[in-house]
Amino acid sequence: MRSRSLLFAVLGWFTCIAAVATAAAQNPFVGTWKLNQEKSQMAGDTLKFRPAEGEAIEVTAGGVTYSFRTDGKTYGMPSGDVAIWRQSNANGWTTEYRKIDGKLLSIDTWKLSGDGKQLSLTSSGAKADGDLYTNTAEYERTAGSSGLIGSWKSTEVKLSAPDDFVIQESGLDKLVVKIAAQKASLTAALDGKEVPVEGPDIPAGLRVSLTRTGPYAFRMVEKLNGDVVWTTQYTVAEDRKTMTEVGNAPGDPPQTMIWEKQ
Repeated sequence: MRSRSLLFAVLGWFTCIAAVATAAAQNPFVGTWKLNQEKSQMAGDTLKFRPAEGEAIEVTAGGVTYSFRTDGKTYGMPSGDVAIWRQSNANGWTTEYRKIDGKLLSIDTWKLSGDGKQLSLTSSGAKADGDLYTNTAEYERTAGSSGLIGSWKSTEVKLSAPDDFVIQESGLDKLVVKIAAQKASLTAALDGKEVPVEGPDIPAGLRVSLTRTGPYAFRMVEKLNGDVVWTTQYTVAEDRKTMTEVGNAPGDPPQTMIWEKQ
């Protein structure tokens, strides 16, 4: 389930690429950044499943909402991709996420506890560069009484292979963000203007804006088809060795990621 930032989690993360240049001495954001998963607090995102028309189910996660049935058919998502849901048993479901041309992006496996209070999610797939990953999340029920229908909040999130991303400087007050594992990149001035993101698996309707909020901080806003799906504040420590990311989808509590400069 894409319950995190669409840019930094198309159900895959990043891999290390070469360190960037001497501009790091002038720009605190420039560098190769690696996630410290142990120091980060990635839980807290929410899922909501509601009954929808025609015996369908509507799901909201990561600022995105779509409807589906567990019949093995394809259902469109706001990203332009499709989801295929199947019920494997009374307490289990699988979801395939594919590009419109059929390319498999990832597979989610859902397992509901016997008492209906816990929901386990395993997401697996291949990054754009071919590397495989398996991420897990544990959710507890906050509303509803049985099945998927209800509200859920994650209590634990684990990434199998958190990697790196790179920020470079381009001209005056402009950043280039590269995500090697997704083969994705964007170039944006820190002026709040929206720019597209390039990458084979990036949704066509995704736009990102960067706004400087201080000498060591900037805000990133991600919009999908014009709607805000994620907002993040990045703050670099004065020693420039760590960067704190605090972000969330609309209505979700903030999640905190700690990045370390390599």
